[in-house]
Amino acid sequence: MAKRGRPRAAPIKKWNPRYSKTAVRVAIQNAFMGNPELTMLVNTLSFTKQILQSCDEWARNDGQTPPE
Repeated sequence: MAKRGRPRAAPIKKWNPRYSKTAVRVAIQNAFMGNPELTMLVNTLSFTKQILQSCDEWARNDGQTPPE
């Protein structure tokens, strides 16, 4: 009997680095230092993107490589 529906795609490799506590702490401090007067009115999307970008950079400098 033939299988119906769309064939399953191959699994996609994801970038799942291990961040150190220091890297996350420094990234959050740097994000808050960028706009000290807007600490309570933070745009969460841009705030988290900024933190993840700096943590990813820290992970790459640490020797972790993203999937290709």
